[in-house]
Amino acid sequence: MPAPRRTLIPTETLLRAARSAAERLSHLSRDPDVRRDAAEVARSVAKLLASVRRAGNTPRRP
Repeated sequence: MPAPRRTLIPTETLLRAARSAAERLSHLSRDPDVRRDAAEVARSVAKLLASVRRAGNTPRRP
């Protein structure tokens, strides 16, 4: 039996999920350091997502 294929997640979908998780953590955490760092991550991922969108579609694997 062949090995199961890995599920491919589009780059934008993955980055949106990461940004969403970081935003939630920045609001829900009680630790101010965690909130601050999560907010920084959310901003960085949003910036990366915008760059990916400007660059166009990512090439797909065959």
